[in-house]
Amino acid sequence: MFSKNAMLSFNNLDEFTKFYNDLDIYDNWKITDDAINLRGEKVRNSHYINLFRTLFNDKHLFRKSVSIGELVSFVDNYYLMNKLAEKLRARLSVENFKNIKIFSEYKIMMSKNRRIDFILNYGQKTLLIEFRISNKFPNLSNVWQKKEAELLIYKELISNYLPDDNSVYIYAFIGMPEFKNKQPIKKHINYNDNNLDHLARYIDLFLIRNKSDICDYSIQ
Repeated sequence: MFSKNAMLSFNNLDEFTKFYNDLDIYDNWKITDDAINLRGEKVRNSHYINLFRTLFNDKHLFRKSVSIGELVSFVDNYYLMNKLAEKLRARLSVENFKNIKIFSEYKIMMSKNRRIDFILNYGQKTLLIEFRISNKFPNLSNVWQKKEAELLIYKELISNYLPDDNSVYIYAFIGMPEFKNKQPIKKHINYNDNNLDHLARYIDLFLIRNKSDICDYSIQ
């Protein structure tokens, strides 16, 4: 359903994690507090940046070439999604884990090239996820409200052509830079980790479980 208009599609989370690991990002990936274009200049000619550039442009889904800032955002998003996949692996049953499909950089039909960072699909349930990195704690800014407002528009647009029995959910994940001058920012790392835990619980609750089971779910 979503693969035609997505930059990349994965039949399950294992396929996604294999793709991420095969990127073989040197010295792992670090979300730093540098300006995104500066971060991009440091990795402009890396094989994984070139791979994302090729994948994006070869799909011919968009009107212009991808910018270096967007490419860095792609890697940030894949880094966070990989961490989320590991949390879901630990949380879900083997059967549920392997039945989640992932689509990245999905272009919504008839939307003037609006794109969704990630779509997770489980049976007749669909979750739209937008990632954003903020230098300010999200609860002190309006970045959450902006992303959620975007997602509500995306949900309305995508609901125009999804089957009537498909339930659509949204989630705005606002992360924080984890390194400053090559030094880890422990407070931010913990913040991101805790919020990935929250997103994993959200997926378990709304994407995996039946509505009849939700009342028995222990919300932490």
